[in-house]
Amino acid sequence: MIATPIGVELDSETYDQASETHRFEYDQETILPSMAVVAALSEVVDRDPMELEPLHDYLDADALDELVRVRATTDGDISVTVAREEYAITVHSYGTVSIAPLRHDRSDTSNEDGARQ
Repeated sequence: MIATPIGVELDSETYDQASETHRFEYDQETILPSMAVVAALSEVVDRDPMELEPLHDYLDADALDELVRVRATTDGDISVTVAREEYAITVHSYGTVSIAPLRHDRSDTSNEDGARQ
């Protein structure tokens, strides 16, 4: 359990060194996805959540919460990705927030010399 300054408890954090991706799990029954985003981003950038740009300045928190909320039926994963600070933040409907640097463009097909393939 990761206790954050805003009182949101994230269940766990894993870090993939190759992609520099932080992955946080949270309890969907007690934590809103928007609050999990704030808590996770503050952990990654090592800043107090109150020092971050307010979430509502770049994202409709109510819409995010509705899109990735716990559902009674299993319709597969719904995810929402937004760019904030220097990161791509992805929230999944199964209770995960992933944060990776924006410079990791997985669609980039450049070779080691920088030439596009």
